[in-house]
Amino acid sequence: MSEPQTAAQLLQQGLFHHRQGQIPEAMERYTEVLRINPDNGEALYYVAVVACQSGQYKEGAGLARKAIASGYDTAKVNNLLGQALDRLGEPLEAIKSLDRAIAIDPNLAEAHGNRANILVDADLPDEALKSFARALALNPNSPSDLLNRGALLQDLGRHAEALADYDKALAIVPRAPNILMNRANALAMLHRYAEAEAEYDTVIALAPKQHLAFLHKGLAAKQQGRFSDAQALMRQAVALEPKDATASSMLGQLLLLMGEWREGFALFESRANLKAPAFEALAEPRWNGEAPGDFRLVLVAEHEPADTLHMARYASLLAGRGYPVWLLAPETLAPLLRTLPGVERVVTTAGDLKADPRRILWLPLMSTPRLLHLTPKAIPAQAPYLTADPARTAQWAERLKGDGFKVGIAWQGSAGAAPLAALAPLSEIPGVRLISLQTQPAAAEIGNAPFAARIERVLNEADVSDDSLLDLAALIANLDLIVSVDSMPAHLAGALGKPVFTALAAVPDWRWLTRREDTPWYPSMRLFRQDDGGQWEPVFLRIADAIRGRLAGA
Repeated sequence: MSEPQTAAQLLQQGLFHHRQGQIPEAMERYTEVLRINPDNGEALYYVAVVACQSGQYKEGAGLARKAIASGYDTAKVNNLLGQALDRLGEPLEAIKSLDRAIAIDPNLAEAHGNRANILVDADLPDEALKSFARALALNPNSPSDLLNRGALLQDLGRHAEALADYDKALAIVPRAPNILMNRANALAMLHRYAEAEAEYDTVIALAPKQHLAFLHKGLAAKQQGRFSDAQALMRQAVALEPKDATASSMLGQLLLLMGEWREGFALFESRANLKAPAFEALAEPRWNGEAPGDFRLVLVAEHEPADTLHMARYASLLAGRGYPVWLLAPETLAPLLRTLPGVERVVTTAGDLKADPRRILWLPLMSTPRLLHLTPKAIPAQAPYLTADPARTAQWAERLKGDGFKVGIAWQGSAGAAPLAALAPLSEIPGVRLISLQTQPAAAEIGNAPFAARIERVLNEADVSDDSLLDLAALIANLDLIVSVDSMPAHLAGALGKPVFTALAAVPDWRWLTRREDTPWYPSMRLFRQDDGGQWEPVFLRIADAIRGRLAGA
């Protein structure tokens, strides 16, 4: 007759089965240990591991806490508890458990890595990088920590450093599709598009149904001006994952850039389902083009100010067609938008809409072109459609009085940015006054520019008040020309009907279409595009020549 097995023997057998992936057999041994001794901390820990591996984090956390209470207060059980609490949406408690694990065993690399990942989610990148550094100092061959640190570095715009981490990870696990995918994205962000495409091809070969590889390869092809190739790849991505709003939205924007607006605007509607939608949806029904009736038409501003300024024109157009139009916009934009002709009211909160008993149909501003059936050859409601405040305009006229051709400059915007140094040719034109339209932090670059003395800094660069846009509009109204990258000041100048020279990347935002020097959106705007080399200096040299030509013809 054989001797009964000890708890230690049963645990060893359970661990053997666990490592082989034989979870039911492992659980039999762990359960037998707990039948013998319900407070066996080690057995409780391993059952907690199984629970967490199967996604039962609440049960896993409870078992881990029971193990600690039984006296099994080890680094690894606190590390496990921290992971479970993080998955349960308790990051602060998770950090406490991980800190306890590290206090018990400062050399537990996994705890440092887990701590770093929670800090990333908490938007504490500097602290996260310190934890990643410690984790990788203890275990340089952790592909997960290398991958996760690389992803954080990419989010911080440090793509070359991210690439180095991915290369180290791939030296450990050479054909891991997720690492290859991230590496390809880093290459694309470094403008190494051909290399990125080759890497996406490797991902596709390893994971043929990975729709993101098709999508991002399509984006790389788009950045190289191969729009037909890009369209085919993005369509494949959408076919593989029709519910991915990002893929549909990206394809929509490509089609819009190519001038295929009917399908492009339809696909662009998927932006409402993005993780970070471009607007705040209302609870009321959306407007689908119904004729004026017993309702107010509420147009909802976009989160991006340039988009709102661009499409605000259609509030007036629809008002002119008999709709009682209200506009819901942020407080920073509302004062200027109240100059739109025909709009009944501009309000700043959804609660303000309750001031009127009429029922509501609503629509995001960027969705108006689809329902108005716009095409590149048919864009109604031309500028100017916004008006600068007369009193402020007069005040700025007094502040800017003096000789010279007044050129407002903006070199950074949410849709584009150029180095301030690229604008140097403008400073060499006799008789030109350069007036900065930038606020902080972009305005801080002026101090380091060789031609800083030529730039007039007349705005309150720290002003974020609700009236700041009114001041910017009044300033622009007093200028002879605006030179800007794709930015909010460019749209504002166009909406005011002021002359604008807009500098565009080789592959610009969809609204600027391709190959043309004019734009149907703003009759007073002229477009200056990068060539395939993607350099800004030649663009501003051409702009400087155009200004000289304008001065010569004046």
